Order: sequence, then C-alpha cells, then structure tokens
Amino acid sequence: MSVHINKTVLITGASGVLGRKVKNLFINAGWNVTGLALNRANKNHLVQCDLTNFDEINAIIENLQPDAIIHCAAERKPDEFEKNPTKSMFLNVEVTRYLADFAAKENIFFILISTDYVFDGKNPPYKEDDTPNPLQAYGKSKYEAELITQKISKNHLILRVPLLYGEVETLDENAVTILLKNIRNTTNRVKMDDVQIRYPTYVGDVAEVCLQLCEHRIINNRNEIRGIVHFSGTEKYTKYQMALLIASIFQLPIDHIERDQNIGIDTNVQRPNNAALDSSKLSNELSIHINQVKFETTIKQCLQPFI
Repeated sequence: MSVHINKTVLITGASGVLGRKVKNLFINAGWNVTGLALNRANKNHLVQCDLTNFDEINAIIENLQPDAIIHCAAERKPDEFEKNPTKSMFLNVEVTRYLADFAAKENIFFILISTDYVFDGKNPPYKEDDTPNPLQAYGKSKYEAELITQKISKNHLILRVPLLYGEVETLDENAVTILLKNIRNTTNRVKMDDVQIRYPTYVGDVAEVCLQLCEHRIINNRNEIRGIVHFSGTEKYTKYQMALLIASIFQLPIDHIERDQNIGIDTNVQRPNNAALDSSKLSNELSIHINQVKFETTIKQCLQPFI
C-alpha cells in the first residue's frame, strides 16, 4: 500500500473505542486524518470539538475540505440515552443532520455508523432492506438519523453494526470489557442476562470495513458503494456466556455470577432478543472481505492489560 494517499478523512468520536481504531487504521494506510473529540484531544491527529456547536464543526470542515466524513460519535448506551434523552437525541439526530447536509453540499462521502438496535429482534437475521422497528429511544434516534441521511445525501453509506468491543483505556468504556470488572468483584452476586443474543464485533474489523469502503468509493470511484450495509461478527453469545468465556480465559472464579433467564431484568430499557445482521451484501455485492479473528482471541488481547 502507498505510504501516502492524497485523500483526507474526518472522523467524529475519534477518541472513543471505535473512533480510535478507525483513526489509527487510516493513518497507517497513508490518509490525511483529522479526528474530532470532545475530550482527550489536541494530540495524535485529534482536534477538540463540541459537535453540538455547529460553528465549530463548520470552521473545521471548511478548513479541512475532507474527501470523507466517518461519523462515529453518538450516545450509544441505551440506558444512558434514557437518562438524558434531549441531549442524546440532539447528538444522535441533529448533529447527523448537520454533517450529512454539509457533506451533501460539498459532495463529501459520508459514512454514518448505525446499529442493529434499529430492529426489534423478532425476525432475524436482518437484511439491509428489512423494515426497522426500534424498541427504545436509542434505536429510534439512530433510525431517524438514517432516514435523515438518506433524504439529504446521495453520496452516503449507512453502516449498521452490532455490539462492539475493542482495546479500552478503562474497563467501563465498553459494554463487553466491563464484564471483567463484574467478574472480579466477587463480593457481590451479579445477575447476567442469558436470553438476549449478541454478536460481539471487534472494532478493528469495523475500521477495516470503513477503510475499504472509502478506498473503493473515493479512490476506485465505485459508485455502488452507497446506501445501507451490514457488518457483524458471526459468533453469538448472551451476556452470561461472554462472562463465562472471559472467566475461563483468565481462570477467574465465577460462582457469584448468576444466570438470569428473565428478559431485561438488569435494565429498564427494552432491547431486541436477537437482532442478528445479515452481512452477506458486503462480500457478495461490494467485494469487501474481512478476515475476522475469533472473539475468544481478541477479547483476551483487549483484556490482558487489566489482568
């Protein structure tokens, strides 16, 4: 691959678990990269920016003139969303509206990272053209962001992904890595859901999808790279099963973790029982192939620094 590519990408949420991986992969691939972050900015290709301040965004994009915008920033924790719905809705919907509109006017390729939570989980696996029916405010906000993006921009791609995990700075940063914290806290008995199926997907693989999409669309001028695309890990786990695996990997006791088969007992927010995404379009129609590593291997690598 070329050492330097004369193309520029702007990444929102670039200090987050997914955004960091996307940023670093594009840097290594030779792109000109600017990442936006509310915190942990002003270093390593990161620029501090409050995405709810459209004047700030406007100044940065106009100065940068990117070829692509990858919109990773969002309030993606359903429970946190419910605690502050107005602020969360503005970030997930109105910021997307502004970015999509700016991208459309300047013909910038716009990638919106969306979620499997736009579906209700009653009829999996879901293809890209299946009708969404989100169960909670978070899913509804992402579906609304999708509709806005489709209406405003023709040069866009909506990438739906499921539960993500990756390298973290603290265990609390991610819904999968925090399981280790629960496992190690043996003083309290913890109930973990053993009903709802999840498909943990490594952020490094999602970043690779984003890179290949941008390369095909911008460098190779493939106009079919647009619309909605699904990408997902293929291994299925409940939260309880993930905890068992993590405990087994690091030989940790798990007697205090209780298997819970009462749906949604550990949360006030409704979630789909199985919103499996059919990712076949990515390889069959768009010729994008990702060699995914097993969950057991990557989660061990991600958690090893905390052992």
